[in-house]
Amino acid sequence: MPKVTHISLPSPPELGPLTEDSLEALRNLSKHKPAKGSEPCPESVPAYRRAAVLLCLFPGRNGDLYVILSQRSSTLRSQGGDTALPGGRFEATDADLEATARREAWEETGLPIDPKRAPLLCELEPFISINELLVTPFVVLILDPLIKPKLNPLEVSQLFSVPLAAFLQHMPSPEMRKSLRLSSDLDDENAPKSLISPPSDWHTCTDFRWIGNKRYRRHIFWDTRNPVRGLTSDILIFAASVAFNRSPDFSVRAPDQPTTPELIKMVFTGPLAIRKRRVRPRMTGFQQPLDDDEKKTGEDSSENSHEAAIKRQYLSAQKTLKNKAKL
Repeated sequence: MPKVTHISLPSPPELGPLTEDSLEALRNLSKHKPAKGSEPCPESVPAYRRAAVLLCLFPGRNGDLYVILSQRSSTLRSQGGDTALPGGRFEATDADLEATARREAWEETGLPIDPKRAPLLCELEPFISINELLVTPFVVLILDPLIKPKLNPLEVSQLFSVPLAAFLQHMPSPEMRKSLRLSSDLDDENAPKSLISPPSDWHTCTDFRWIGNKRYRRHIFWDTRNPVRGLTSDILIFAASVAFNRSPDFSVRAPDQPTTPELIKMVFTGPLAIRKRRVRPRMTGFQQPLDDDEKKTGEDSSENSHEAAIKRQYLSAQKTLKNKAKL
């Protein structure tokens, strides 16, 4: 079982130039510890079902905090082409889950593995991925402005960054819009539609049925370089809420949606876990077997159907308007 550490700094490093809001956000993150009971059944989660991601912050324009995101290579079998936070599965050689996140980030993007160049601010509560891994995010602050990423083309096609505070806004403020990559071609009629929230060219969401036939809410942020959605958007919404000590201006959860601790119990303990073979005997030597969950299934397709339809509509509208502009 991988070691899970709970580390926070007494105060963030002396930095500049950062706004007071950004400095307060770093202080909030450095004081954060996962809520008690956020991982209710650690003994039931085998090592090969654990993963970690690195949420890398850095001071951006106007002193705001930006987060580094990657676009996964389109050749990858799982979630190819999607936006992600650098990270991956725990391996037997990793000292703990923080080491997993740092190693994977370095292998994928060349981001620093050295804690002196990217000190840890906090560990966040774990999340469940679509293929039912328990994913623990670690938030770090990039201190070295001279870092040059070295992308592994087999895993990552590009890096980009977004202001962390943007993941709390449904309709970005005029000031925030200046820092976002939003499509200038789409009007209200052609903008991506959301069945839940008012029209927005930045944030939409849909509800779908998932584990236990419960309703879950999936959020999508429409950056023109690549949409941010699914697990990545969930982690960023939560991280921004912790950092800025406020809730998003949109509804995060579907009615009666299970909490993450409840979902962890559903996935890794009880009749549902046994029936779907989510829990297996512990492997000697931390072997990494191919999970049935990783194979494409009809269930996966149905979960993504609403999201895929919205994306097709968005891209189609962009193409149509650009063609009209050429005439």
